[in-house]
Amino acid sequence: MSTTTTLTPKGSVGRPRLYDEETVLESLTSLFWRQGYTQTSMADIVEASGVHKPSLYRTFGSKEELFATVLRRYLAERIAMFAATIGSAGEGVAAVHAFLEAFEADAVSERGRDGCLMVMASNELRGQLPGYDFATDYRRQMREQLGVLVSRATDPADEQLVGRRADLLTTCLLGVQVILRSGADADDVHRYLAALHDTVDTW
Repeated sequence: MSTTTTLTPKGSVGRPRLYDEETVLESLTSLFWRQGYTQTSMADIVEASGVHKPSLYRTFGSKEELFATVLRRYLAERIAMFAATIGSAGEGVAAVHAFLEAFEADAVSERGRDGCLMVMASNELRGQLPGYDFATDYRRQMREQLGVLVSRATDPADEQLVGRRADLLTTCLLGVQVILRSGADADDVHRYLAALHDTVDTW
């Protein structure tokens, strides 16, 4: 959706923006994902976005605020993808297996080979930006989604067991994202997830 509005995020009146905010954020997501936060300069951001620095500052604020916007947008998309995959996974233990198979397919795809932007940023920035504890936010939302999945393969009345299994899946899948970023190949990813499939078979 185009955001050519005469109001800036600060609420002040100014000239309308002549660029699409979502398009800019998509370009900057790819830039930060490729280079990381620290290695990305404002000059890189201006070049990748095609937007002058003053306009970027008016719309998104500082580099830290811009990155927080990028992360929130990425997280919303990722959690929506998790929810959609879980929603179509079916019931019982088979649903968990179906989700893990979809996760693996995404992980070894061209885009997935770079790992998860949230995990990458967590490793680089210790999970926090001023005003946004993004790593905690990601883990919480991911665990909530996986809790929905696990409850289909576990007695939902046993909240403690559901929680432990959701914690296990969250930890293992975050770990897979770390090794993806470190250069693990598709065989490595398959081996690690096969071990997780074996564990799920015992539920």
